[in-house]
Amino acid sequence: MTNQQSQKRKDGERNALGARPVSEQSIPSESGRESNVRSAQPKSAGSEGTVASITPRQRGLMMAVLLLGSFTALMAETFLNNALPTIMGAFAVGQATAQWLTTAYLLVVGLMIPMSAWVFESFNLRTTFVTLMAVFLVGSVICIFAPNFWVLLAGRIIEAIAAGGLMPFIQNVILMMFPPEKRGMAMGITGLVIGFGPAVGPTISGLILKVSGWKTLFVILALASAVTAILAVPLVRNVTSPHHSTTDVISFAESIFGFGLILYALSEVGNTGRITLLLAVLFVVGVIIMTLFCVRQFRLSTPLLDLHVFGNARFNLCTLLSTISNIAMVGVELVLPLYLQTTRGESALTSGLVMMPGALVMVVCNPISGTLYDKLGIKKLSLFGFLMLLLGSVPMLWFSAKTSLWLIGLCYALRMVGISCTMMTTFTAGINLSAARLTAHANAASSTVRQVGGSLGTALAMLVISLAATSQASAGKAAAQAIGYNWGFILMVVFALIGLAASFFLPNADTERKAIATASK
Repeated sequence: MTNQQSQKRKDGERNALGARPVSEQSIPSESGRESNVRSAQPKSAGSEGTVASITPRQRGLMMAVLLLGSFTALMAETFLNNALPTIMGAFAVGQATAQWLTTAYLLVVGLMIPMSAWVFESFNLRTTFVTLMAVFLVGSVICIFAPNFWVLLAGRIIEAIAAGGLMPFIQNVILMMFPPEKRGMAMGITGLVIGFGPAVGPTISGLILKVSGWKTLFVILALASAVTAILAVPLVRNVTSPHHSTTDVISFAESIFGFGLILYALSEVGNTGRITLLLAVLFVVGVIIMTLFCVRQFRLSTPLLDLHVFGNARFNLCTLLSTISNIAMVGVELVLPLYLQTTRGESALTSGLVMMPGALVMVVCNPISGTLYDKLGIKKLSLFGFLMLLLGSVPMLWFSAKTSLWLIGLCYALRMVGISCTMMTTFTAGINLSAARLTAHANAASSTVRQVGGSLGTALAMLVISLAATSQASAGKAAAQAIGYNWGFILMVVFALIGLAASFFLPNADTERKAIATASK
């Protein structure tokens, strides 16, 4: 066989996997120059640990280790919620200060997402994953031995640096390991981790805190990250051919400061339920910096985040729908416990138990919805999902202090069926409909929008609740709060309606398959 014939055969194998051959492709930028955009690609046949050569068992074990690391990092987001009162007493700090253990974690996680494409394309796969788990381990160990609150906060930030890189990284690996027609199932399992990790965090930590102290939580996180890193050495394979490229320092700084200011402002509005002049100024400054960041990305030959992905209208629509699903999930996860504990006077444990069936529903439905997406396409599944979301949200408009806990749990579970059918499936559809060479950047861009959308949804929900409660202050505190939460539920219904209406504009199954085939070339 000639060298030319051999190369054609190898290229054909890669294309069969939904990935392009390792090459550079030029994209005209707005400045008129060509942008050489490369993605980390599957290694050529014959290399150790290639996508084509690994067995289904090896692929399954690799996915299990990657998702274990992701689950650990995502569970850590909410793991401290029940421990904050104890930590406040241990270090003699107020609630506003202690809350930064969660707020700072989420902020730093969000800051890392735009850089995930560059990390994935530039470094060895196994080394990157083990390094991220090692960083998370270091952060957890610092938290265990923290002598004061500020060292504890530093440890949480170090954990978040690793966590922020893990989820997009793992999604990139899974997107690369599975062809477009099989990604739905794989990303459905990934969505299970995304939703289930934060959902069970408070419940698990609550049980642990009944028999042990708050430091035990970090011991568990440290052990989980250490075990994952050890397992990754033999089980995670280097199935990419990374290319090393220089990092644009200005883009890096613009991403950190611009995105950070936006997320901080939204987070504070979500925490307080009000907009101050300082927060408004910080938000505007953040938007200006991010605008400069976007302009710069179009002008660079090797951007930190390739924004050409937003030139695809179908990708934009799928990203919008995935973001709405995320808003629907985090919005009710915030409003429902507040309603249960203030309007009804339920305990934190009862609130967690009411919401637990919804988390279990997500465990079951995510893989099923991924498989259905592979068979039916995105339009039918998205319409069904947002319809379920709407059916679960509408009864919430009549929730009162006497509403049955069983009905509340049922409505929440029904909403989670809808979210399971929409959030990761629309995300996956958007990636599939993007050019194969932009997969890593499409993942980073969509994840970034979803992260901002979640923060925006939380801030908007708390703002609506605060304004509605303030306007009815004369009715008494309890009645005013009940009215505020009612308006929060109305907002969730509005988002469900928007998602349902937008789903009608998705391509039908045949059109989607043709578009994916074109994008994969």
